[in-house]
Amino acid sequence: MPDVPANLRMRFERWDAEGRPPQKAFAWEKPSWQKYLGNRSILETLPKPIDRAGVLEPFQLVHDQDSALDAYIASYLWGYANANFGPYRAARVIRLNTDPDFAAELHELAKLAMTKGGNAAFEYVVGKRQSNRKFFDQWGPAFATKFISFATKVSDQVPTTTIMDSIVVDWFREHCKAIGPLWLNWNSAGSYRRYTECTAEWAEYLGIEPEEVEQLIFGKDVPPEVLQYTRIG
Repeated sequence: MPDVPANLRMRFERWDAEGRPPQKAFAWEKPSWQKYLGNRSILETLPKPIDRAGVLEPFQLVHDQDSALDAYIASYLWGYANANFGPYRAARVIRLNTDPDFAAELHELAKLAMTKGGNAAFEYVVGKRQSNRKFFDQWGPAFATKFISFATKVSDQVPTTTIMDSIVVDWFREHCKAIGPLWLNWNSAGSYRRYTECTAEWAEYLGIEPEEVEQLIFGKDVPPEVLQYTRIG
């Protein structure tokens, strides 16, 4: 894998010097999410504001279709917390994916991620979409890899795989051309595997967690105390 790029080293050193602050939590408006998703109990239990730890809790409870759908909502809400159209998009994915049943497939995806790893889960979706282009309709890798990442994070059987979204892809295009182009679509399991293996290797070298590498990549080139994050993919 490529060596740790200079830009990532710089971000890591500043973050480390500032005491390794966590990614900030995001505010979200419960009425907006209830408007599109109804009065699901998960919307009553998620913390306000929400951070990564708050998203992990529903994933720790995944044991059936309904709890997998709760985990999906938590990851989507975190990813779109600052965007007014997040609730609509989350509900649209559920509405469009009825055959096969979305909650059942989410449960299967979570089980695969937790037992076989993030790359196996991603490849499962790739295979499904080869025979059915409407599988996980309107749910692209930028948000599906959030679900996969959190599922791997709560597992004691597999390593955590990182989120891949457009900001991450653009960063690699600028700072790590050696890895080759990364394609943010369901046609390239190879892109996701190269990316996750690379971030895992860098994490081991830097002595941090893979998701912390992803967070550093996602941050801006400004001092950590003014870092601003938004999880739009």
